[in-house]
Amino acid sequence: MVDARILHTTAALREAILRLAADRPVSEITVADVTRAAGINRATFYSHAVSPGSLLADVLTPELDRIRQDDADERRAAADRGAGDDELAAITRRGINAVVEHVTTHRDIYGKALPDPNDASLHRLLVEHFTVSSALHIRELDPAHRPDLLDDVAAGFVAQGFVGAIEAWLAGPRRSRKALVETITLSFPAWWS
Repeated sequence: MVDARILHTTAALREAILRLAADRPVSEITVADVTRAAGINRATFYSHAVSPGSLLADVLTPELDRIRQDDADERRAAADRGAGDDELAAITRRGINAVVEHVTTHRDIYGKALPDPNDASLHRLLVEHFTVSSALHIRELDPAHRPDLLDDVAAGFVAQGFVGAIEAWLAGPRRSRKALVETITLSFPAWWS
């Protein structure tokens, strides 16, 4: 059983970093800011994270991991059923929509963190996450329909494009989530589904 104090500290750190990162870029958040907002000391902070950027990444990663797992589960079930292209395209759209929902939920955070030239922790988090997700997806493609490509290069290409689309959407004038999902969906390579 996890100690109640650890659960309380973890929740306090989570709340503090989300609140602080919604107000200013991660590079402007100090450990002292986080400890003050969470009501903890520096030693406790460092037993949970190495920096405010790493703490924020640790808080956001489980949400992205759930999206990846849900997508993989859906794709496996669809493959077991012998799903057609339309169903696979719908799964892709749902996965993209889930990521966009995550970004929208944390819009203030991503809107400040992604263009921050002094801390690229969230940019790296998203690129790394989508690269791993893309590589897993590429490995699961039907060999009969899979083009001859370098898996790591293709995964990096898709991941960088996905993050670039999110950054452009956040930096531009307010546009609908639906338009972002549609644009990303149409931008994916034809062989993706």
